[in-house]
Amino acid sequence: MKSSLRILVALGASLCIAAHAQNLTSFKAEQAGSKFQIAGTSTIHDWTMESPIIGGTLELDSNLVNDPTKAAPGKVNSKANVLIPVKAFKSGKNPMDVRMYEAMNAQQNPRIVYRLIELTLKEAPKDATSPMKFDSVGELAVNGVTNKVSFPVTITRADKDKLKVSGSTGVKMTDYKIQPPAPKIALGMIKTGDEVKLTFDWLTSKAAVGTASK
Repeated sequence: MKSSLRILVALGASLCIAAHAQNLTSFKAEQAGSKFQIAGTSTIHDWTMESPIIGGTLELDSNLVNDPTKAAPGKVNSKANVLIPVKAFKSGKNPMDVRMYEAMNAQQNPRIVYRLIELTLKEAPKDATSPMKFDSVGELAVNGVTNKVSFPVTITRADKDKLKVSGSTGVKMTDYKIQPPAPKIALGMIKTGDEVKLTFDWLTSKAAVGTASK
């Protein structure tokens, strides 16, 4: 009797997991079309570093993907895990790139990692091609330090089976134990500002069934 009960419980759990997976549509990072930019300031000029690589996976409520106009504002069933190689960022000025890699300890912490915790739809779009606007909460790990971050996100249908995820937020380098670079060659006269702006456009395409993230 107890054995049968355990089997029924296990079967019920499996069915719940399967139903949950079926309610999510999976998307994978495209190899081209994405960009992640870090923009900051210094005592002599503003600067930017940009990466064309944003890896990872996105999963969204299938009902929202199929017909966003019928979606009700509120929390959305979703998952996202994002990876960006630190050394994929380039400024066009090699000395600056090297200093930033050193400041971010790229050897010990070679990736920037983001994990979505919560996604909230602000309002249903007017039609299937209109941008969907959300508020997001997630965890951003840089230089081995993880902090919670919140920022608005826009998801646009780039094609029948492609979504572009866009957003931006401001962070402080020191919150991730990154000392803003001050080149020794300039005797410390050139200093980088602590605050930087992160901006991204992440292109994803619908993944084959069975490739959802775990």
